[in-house]
Parts: sequence; C-alpha cells; structure tokens
Amino acid sequence: MARVLDSTRLTARILGPFLTVAGAAAVLRRDDLLALIEGFQADAALTFVTGMLLVLAGLALMAIHQRWRTPAEIALSLTIWLLTLRGVFLLFAPSIIFDLADNVMARTPLVVAAGLAAVGVGVWLTLVGYRRAAG
Repeated sequence: MARVLDSTRLTARILGPFLTVAGAAAVLRRDDLLALIEGFQADAALTFVTGMLLVLAGLALMAIHQRWRTPAEIALSLTIWLLTLRGVFLLFAPSIIFDLADNVMARTPLVVAAGLAAVGVGVWLTLVGYRRAAG
C-alpha cells in the first residue's frame, strides 16, 4: 500500500535537496556566476520562461504546503513564497531582480555566505523530509 506523506515532509523532500544543490553551485561556481547572470539578463525570453516556471512551481508547492507553525514549516512556506515572488518579479519587473543580483554579485563574501546558508537550510530540510516517521 502506498504511503501518504504529510505536506511538510513532501515539500521538504523537494526544496531541501534543491536548496542544497543551488547553494553549493553558488559557492563552487561563484567565479562563473557573473557571466551566467549577465547572459540571463541579456535574454528576455529566458527571463520570461524562468519567471513562468518559478510561478508555476511556487503555486504547485503552495497548493501542497501552506503551514506556518513549526520552524521547518515556516522555512518551507517562506521559501515557497520567495521563489514565487521572484517569478512574479521576473515576469513584471525583471530590473528589480537584476539590480538585486548585481548588488549581491559585487560582494563575493555575501555570495558565499548566502550559498552556505542555502546549503545549511537545504541539508536541514532534507533531513526533515527523509527522517524516519515516528511510530
């Protein structure tokens, strides 16, 4: 019989590994990020499609998980909302996202700190998602 996962564990199983990989990529490829961001900013179609995919993924995750009680639930819900809002801004006001990215990229220690924070939260959420169910 198939197991039904609660929404927090299911969402943590999705966002935990994603944040871990994204954070590690930001740290390990920080020297390449500026060129990647410049290429992304130069391609309006890529910006639009990325915005649409972020909104779609965010709405799908919101449909699964919208809880704000425990630390893990808050971290997941906040991450979902931030990803969704990022998608909306990429669709309607990409310059805001681009300016923010440019400001962050100008400060290498901030890129590393943000990447390491994403890895830490990602590992924690992955553990939340894959820990053995009580009972």
